[in-house]
Amino acid sequence: MKTIQQEEYTKLNKALYDLEDILACMGVREFSLSPEKHNMKFDMNSENMDTELLYAFCRNITQIHDDKFGTQNPHC
Repeated sequence: MKTIQQEEYTKLNKALYDLEDILACMGVREFSLSPEKHNMKFDMNSENMDTELLYAFCRNITQIHDDKFGTQNPHC
């Protein structure tokens, strides 16, 4: 894996915080895409939950992760 430069890290870090805010607004309480664990937990009382959109998003992120790192993990 290539080394991330400081500027790239700063952009990635901001994007991850923005993603965290967006997912929280959609009722996601926990979201993990580590190589060992792909997990998403929902707040089932959320008014803004769109499970179809969230699962599609998760599948897309998993595919990007698998393409980049060659890891096949069916859980999300």
